[in-house]
Amino acid sequence: MSVDELVMRAQQQLAPLVQQEAARQSRSEREVAEELVDGVLAAVGKDWAGSGQRFLDAREELVVKQAVLAEMFGLGGLDQLLADERIENIDIIGNEPAWLSHDDGRVTRGPRIAATDAEVVQWLQRTAARMGRTEQTINDARPLLNMELPGGERLAAAIGVTDRPHVSIRRHRLPNAGLEELRRRGMISAAQLMLLRAAVRAEKNVVICGRQKAGKTTLLRALCWEIPPAERFATLETEFELGLHRHRDRFPAVIAFEEREGNSERSRNGTLVGGVDLSRLVWQSLRMHTARTVVGEVRGNEIIPMLNALSSGGAGSLSTVHARSAAQAVHRMVLLCLEANTAWTPEFAYELVANTIDLIVHVDLVQQQDRLDRHVAEIVSIEPGEYGKPARTHVFKPGPDGGRGQPTGNLPTDLADYERGGFDRAWLTSSGDGGWSAP
Repeated sequence: MSVDELVMRAQQQLAPLVQQEAARQSRSEREVAEELVDGVLAAVGKDWAGSGQRFLDAREELVVKQAVLAEMFGLGGLDQLLADERIENIDIIGNEPAWLSHDDGRVTRGPRIAATDAEVVQWLQRTAARMGRTEQTINDARPLLNMELPGGERLAAAIGVTDRPHVSIRRHRLPNAGLEELRRRGMISAAQLMLLRAAVRAEKNVVICGRQKAGKTTLLRALCWEIPPAERFATLETEFELGLHRHRDRFPAVIAFEEREGNSERSRNGTLVGGVDLSRLVWQSLRMHTARTVVGEVRGNEIIPMLNALSSGGAGSLSTVHARSAAQAVHRMVLLCLEANTAWTPEFAYELVANTIDLIVHVDLVQQQDRLDRHVAEIVSIEPGEYGKPARTHVFKPGPDGGRGQPTGNLPTDLADYERGGFDRAWLTSSGDGGWSAP
C-alpha cells in the first residue's frame, strides 16, 4: 500500500464517520474531522504496518493527516501548487504528473493529483459539489465543468468526451493590480496609462484583445480599478475571474453576474431548465440601474444585446475578445454577430461595431529568454467610416522592434473627450517612445 493509497483509505473511512457525527452533534464537518482523523489514521496505520511497511514517524503522520484533510475539505494535491505564486497555470491529464506553467515561461512537471484516472474524476466530483459558490456536478450526463475555486482560480474540466480526464486551472496572480502597477511591470507605457485612464473617465467603450494568456483579464481588471468608487456597474462572466465583488470597500455598488448552466431537464424550446446565459444577464444588468457594463469575455450570443445596449445610449463598457490584432478584433466581433443572428448582413454588423466601440487595445505576449513579456502593442480608435465600416486610427503601433506600442502622432477625432478625462495630447505628439522607460 503506497502513501497515496494510505491517504485515500483514511479519507474513505473518515468521511462517513464525519458525516454521521456532524449530523448527530450539529457541528461543522471540518471540526469533527479534525477530532477523529488521528484515531482513523492509527487504525489505518496498523494495516499499513501489517502489510510489511514500516511505521510512520511523527513528521510523516502529520503530512498524511494534512493530506487527508486536504482531500476532504481542500483541493487535495492542488493546495500546495496553488500556494506557489510563481505558477500561473496547471494542466492535468488523468493520473499523470501535472503540467505547470510558470510566470517566467517555463513549463515543468509537478506531482500527481491522484493515483488513478478514476480518482481524478472522484476528486472533480467532490470539488464541484463542495468548492463552488453553488453545488455543481460532473458525470457521464454532464461531462463538462467550469467553476471558480475558493481562491479565485478558474477550473475547466472534461471527462467522457475526452480520452482521459482533463483539468485546466488558471490562476490570477495580480488580482489587485491597477494601471500604475502594470506600468511598473512593463505591460503598459506612461502614455498608454494616461490614455486608458482618461478613456474610463470619459466613459469610452473599450475592447481588449489578444491571444490566450496574453493578460487581457489582468488589463481589464486594472481598467475597472479606474471606475469611480461610488459608481454602480455590472460585471458579467461565465465564471468569476475579475473578482471585483471581493473588494466591497473599493467597489461597494458593483453587481457581479455569473452565467449558470441548466440542469439535465429541458424546456419545451429545448433549452436546459435553470440555465442563465450571458445574453440574458446583459439585459438583466441594464434593468438594474447600472452605469456601465463589464463583460469578462465576449465569445457568443451576448455580443448582440451588449452592442444594442451601447448603441441605444449605454457608455463605458469594457470587455475582452480573442484576437491577434486590433483589426482581427473588429472582424471577430462581426463574425460573432453574424453567428448569433443569421438575419443580419455583414454590412449591418460592421456598422453596429463602428458606432459602438471607441477603443481597441491589443495585448501581445512574447516569450523572452527568461520570462514572458506581456505588453500593449496597439491602441486603435474606432469610428464610423466610409459606407458605415469602422475607420481605424492607430494611436499606438508596435515600435521599430515590432513590439511595444509607441505613439504614432495620430490623434483620435474624439480627443476632446479624453482631454476632459485628464489626458494631455502631448503624450501622443511629442517625440519619444511614450514613456516606456519612465520611472
